[in-house]
Parts: sequence; structure tokens; C-alpha cells
Amino acid sequence: MAKKNKQKAQAKQNLKQMPKQKINFFKFPSLEPNLINSYEIMQLLKNKELDKVSARLRAQARSVSTAVSLTAGFFETLNSEIYGEQGFILDVTTKNKALNVSIQNAFFEWEKQCCKYDIFDFEDYEEMILTALYRDGEAFIMLHKGERLKIELIDAEDIDNELNDENRYIYYGIEFYPDEITPKNYYRKLKDGKYAVISANDIIHIKRPKLAKQKRGVSEMASAIFDTHSKDKLKKSELDRARLSSEITGFLTRKNNVEVLGDAEFNDSGEFVQKDINIPQSLQTGTFEFLDDDITPHFVDPHNPTNMEYFLKSTDRDVARSLGISYATYTGDLKDVNYSSIRHGTIAERRHFKRLQNFIKRKFHDVIFKEWLTCELLSRKITPAQYGEILSHFIFKSQGWEYIDPVKEVTANKIAIACGFKTISEVLREKGIEVDAFMDELDKEKEIVTKLRDIKIIKGEIDGN
Repeated sequence: MAKKNKQKAQAKQNLKQMPKQKINFFKFPSLEPNLINSYEIMQLLKNKELDKVSARLRAQARSVSTAVSLTAGFFETLNSEIYGEQGFILDVTTKNKALNVSIQNAFFEWEKQCCKYDIFDFEDYEEMILTALYRDGEAFIMLHKGERLKIELIDAEDIDNELNDENRYIYYGIEFYPDEITPKNYYRKLKDGKYAVISANDIIHIKRPKLAKQKRGVSEMASAIFDTHSKDKLKKSELDRARLSSEITGFLTRKNNVEVLGDAEFNDSGEFVQKDINIPQSLQTGTFEFLDDDITPHFVDPHNPTNMEYFLKSTDRDVARSLGISYATYTGDLKDVNYSSIRHGTIAERRHFKRLQNFIKRKFHDVIFKEWLTCELLSRKITPAQYGEILSHFIFKSQGWEYIDPVKEVTANKIAIACGFKTISEVLREKGIEVDAFMDELDKEKEIVTKLRDIKIIKGEIDGN
């Protein structure tokens, strides 16, 4: 008994002397991958610098945007959803209504002749800039300042991605100040291999950077290029395969794997030779062909790809998600759509569109209007006081969207307003209608109703007499 107690005491003493085992509660699979996944996981550590791959992604996106039908249609849908029927409309809201109307009309007239080369109008530039922003990842607008402001869209390929000089702080065709964030000059490629140096003050560079120090934009289609191209190639290859299987009826083989067929003979020289075999090269409806005994026909089975539709739909859903739109909008496929699903998808989609609308207003429309207003001030068409007043009282109005189900949504808004959850102004803004413009239109309609009522009264009096 004493021996056992001694052994237990010794065991306890040994446990106390052993180092305590550390338990790791944060054991991530990606840090300890198995042999199958180790290569793919290690590749994640080799991220490419975005500016180094922007040119290649841009070239791929341009090819896909013209070669793939759904992607080409996406850009048309994007323009119509963002700009609507009339683009963004300038609304000046100073206390001087005459000044508001004057500035709005003057800017509207400028929009028709804003192009440096008198080829495009302002709505053309709106669409080209949106397409460039999504497809190329960036858009360059050059400002030609003078008595009248003129604008020009520079192709992203003309700002050379290969032009780099660290000693002069030139990266990817853009010269920066020593902080390497603020642009100083842009280098535009010319035909003779030289460059035109353009001050950053005369360039509007629109991009949606992923990193703070990113010099060039990256295509918004970057994550969808591979899936889109793979799906398009598979679709075409399956179509080619189906076409070949429908055109190739079959082929002929020998029954026995022997060198000499049964139908053979000796020629005049005494040599043993094979006689000519009648092998038909084509088939026609309503005819029969005679085959020799040792020839067997094999017909090609009709092509019927399995799971093809599921793969195409799955890929289209992934691509639509990466582009920020719903599957139904991207493909036009409304087969399995009901009110609840399309409403959920449309709400998320429109929220994305509204953010994009606000981004373009801030980066393009607001900047252009301020530059135009400065030119108007320098040419003495407005006074400094008017300039300051207008500068703090203008907005570009974007389009709203139609109701998905008007009866349900109008009823819901009516209940929300009655319960105090929403205001009339909020409902109007959701439709893209400014309150001031709405009130002005109401006043005009009241005048029309009053005049019609007066006419009706006068007409009744005349008829009564």
C-alpha cells in the first residue's frame, strides 16, 4: 500500500514538471492546407499589383464586351438604367427664379456644343464615360478651357501603362508629386511615338480604386471575364459539336481485323490483290447502297448535352452578381420569376444603380458644371455674387424607376405616409422627382383646372341664355 501511494505521488510530481500544452483556438484551414489544396492556397499569396495587370484586364474586357451577346446587352441596359431617357438634368435652386431658368437654359444649350470636335453632345459623353468606367475601369476627360468650355474623352489606351520612370515619379503614364498620390501631369501617346504632357488641372480622371495608392483603374468586369469567356466558348463548342453530329451520319468499319478481305483475286501477273470495295461516301433519303460482306456501318448518336442548361444558368448568375445586377436583368430570363423574387432582386439592383448615379454626378457632372460656371464668370456672363449663389444651389437630377407593382407599392406608400414612417418628399425622391419641381407643376395644374372651370361656367351661362 505504501508503495502504491509512493508511485502516485511520483506520478503527480512528474505531471507538474511537464510543460503545459498550448491549445490553439484559431486554427485556420488556409494556413495548414492538405497536399491537394496547398498549391492553390499558396497562389493566393502571390497577388499581382493591380496597376500592372490593368492594361491586360482592359484588353480582355473590351474583347468580351463586343464578342459576347449578353455582355454587349449589359452595357445597353446599364446606360438606360443609369441615365434613363434624358440623362441627368441640371436643377438650379437659388432664390432668383429668373437666374435659375437662365443658367439651366444656358447649360442646356452648351450641352449641344460641348465637344472639342463638334461631333458628340453631352449625352453621348455620358454614355461613353459610363461604358469606359465599367469596361476599362477608368475614364479620362480633357478640359479645353477658354471663353467657352470644351471637353474631350481620351481613350484609356492613350495614357500609356508602359511609361514608368521612378526618378521622375512617373507611373503607368501619370506623373505624380513626391507623395505618389496626387497627379501632376498625364502623358498622352501620339502617333509618332512621342507624348503630349497634359496638366492634371485639365484632366478629370474617373476611377473606382480598390487601393488608396492605385494609379490606374481596374475594369469592373475583371471578376466576370473568365466566367463569361468560358461560358461563351463552351456554348459555341457544344453548338459546333451538335452541328457536326447532325451532319456526319456515320462511318464504316471492317468486321474482321484481317489484312485481306474475303473478296480478293489474282491479277494478270499472278499477284494476290484485294478487289475494289464499294464504300458509299454519302447517303440520300429514299435510296439504298450495297455494302460488301465485311463492311459494317456505325451511325453517330445524336448529340444531347446533359446539365448544359444548369451550367449556363449558374454561370450567368455568378456573372450578374459580380456586375451588380440581377440574373433576370442580365439575361432577360423571366421564366422562374415571381413578384417577391423580382422585387427583392430589383431593390438590391436599384440601390447599386443609385450609388453609381451619385458617383458619376460627383466625379463628372458636378466637376464639369463648376468648370463651365467658371468660364461663364470669366467671360462676364454672370457676376461673382451670382457665381457664389449658384455654386451652392445646384444639383443634377437623375431618373427614378417605375413601380414593380403600382397598386401594391402606392398603397404601401400611402399607409407609410399616414403612419408617419415616410414623408411625401421621401416618396417623390424615390421616384427621382424633386419637391420644388413637383410643387411648381402642381401650381401650374391648379391654374389649368381654374381656367377650365371658368370656361365651363362661361359656357354654361351662354347655353343658359
